[in-house]
This record gives sequence, C-alpha cells and structure tokens, in this order.
Amino acid sequence: MKIFYLGPEGTNSDLAARKIFSKKDDYVPVSSIEDIFEKVALSHSYYGVIPFENSYQGVINSSLNCLIDYDLKITKEYNFAVSHILCSANKELDPKLVKRITSHPQVFGQCNNWIRENYPHAEKIVSTSTAEAASQAKDDHSVYCIANSHAIEIFGLHSHVENIQDRTDNKTRFLVIGKMIENKGEINKTSVMINIKDQPGSLMKILKPFAELDVNMTRIETRPSRNNVFLHTFFIDFEGFYEDKNIIELLDKLDGMSEEIRIIGSYESLN
Repeated sequence: MKIFYLGPEGTNSDLAARKIFSKKDDYVPVSSIEDIFEKVALSHSYYGVIPFENSYQGVINSSLNCLIDYDLKITKEYNFAVSHILCSANKELDPKLVKRITSHPQVFGQCNNWIRENYPHAEKIVSTSTAEAASQAKDDHSVYCIANSHAIEIFGLHSHVENIQDRTDNKTRFLVIGKMIENKGEINKTSVMINIKDQPGSLMKILKPFAELDVNMTRIETRPSRNNVFLHTFFIDFEGFYEDKNIIELLDKLDGMSEEIRIIGSYESLN
C-alpha cells in the first residue's frame, strides 16, 4: 500500500504514519494536506495520514475543510503523543553555545516556557517543518533544533534534552483517510457532518437524541455552510460504529432533523 503523509521525511506526520502502518508499506511525503486527499482519491490501495487536531492548539482547518470537499472516509484515528527534543550535530551540549534554535512555529509555541526558562536570549529561526529544522542543524553546528526522534535518526543528530514540551499531555490526533469505511474495530468512533437551518433551537434539537440514546459525543465543531448562508454546518464525533443498533437509530433521527447529513467515517480508534 502507498501511505501519503505531510512531508518532508522526518516530520511528526511521518513518524505517526509509521506507527499506524507496517514497515512493508510505501511511505510517500507530499507538500500539503490537500495533496494527500488528491492522491488518496486515485486508488483504493492508497491511504493518507493527516494531522487533524492538537490538544494544545485545536483543530487544523485545512484538514477539516478537505473532509468537506472530498468524498473520502476516515478509516482510523491515532492519538500521537508529542515528544519534542533539543538536538544538534554536536556530541555534547554546551549551554553557552546555544545561540540559535530552529523549529516549526507550532513547536516553538508548544515549548515556549521551556525555551524562556533555559535559553531566553537564543534567536528563534522559523522553519517549515521539524525535518527542515533537523536538516539545518545537520549542516550547521552552531544551530540547535527541536525535532522528534525519527528526524534525529534520519539526519544523524545527537539528542540533548528530551520531552521539552510545556505540557505532558500534548497529543496530536491523526486521521487515516481512504475511499471506503472499513471493518469494525475494538474501540470505534463515528464522524458526521450535519447541515441544519440557522434558526433558534436547531442545535438543541440535534443534541437531544445523543442523550436519549446514551451515545457519548466526543467532539463538536461548527462552521458556516460553504454552500448556503441560511445553514450551519456541524461536525460531530461520537463513540460507536455506524452499524450498531443505537447508532443506526441515532443517525435516522438526525437525518429527519437536518437538511443534510453525511457520514465522514466510522472507524477504529487505535489508542
């Protein structure tokens, strides 16, 4: 199988993809989330791994928008524990020599307190990815970078300080996308997109069946409808598989209350 992920090689998306799939699969880096969707749409043997939501910084809008625009399905979810590491091409860490640190802007945001406490005067050099940051550190011994263990291995860097992220519960939710809903797993979720009229009480109506059928909602997100100014689009994740008896009843009730409902995925939660 071909597995497309947000490149270049050595990013957290690369590492997450390799944790989800096997070593035998073919991993292909692409330059944008939109490119992942376009590639996966070409074949039933193609899958994509997309970053969808970070516990620290919320939903990634481009991923959410692509789930609207493309007729693809979520086939799995994987919660990736983020671990940021200070590293460089130097064998030993001399704090006095840490004058420049490079990484992705989101990484700087997630390690802000640690950097302020340890290297408040270091210049922050913004890179397009942690992999690019690791490449810069490889070529220049005066540059230190914040990257993951996979990038350190690829670029032959030395790890100096591990787990420098400000929050220990920092996780990124990755979704696997494919062309079809797959088999039920041990732990399952379903994701739907619902369009409802922009009028008082509409949201309350679609929330009521979840309580009545004892279905646990895990996430709700709203967007103005991209096609109709008189509608609101809601994205809802909840526990259960679309073929479960109570989920069939839930979807039937929601269908009767909405202008449009679409199952974006019913899938196994891997962890």
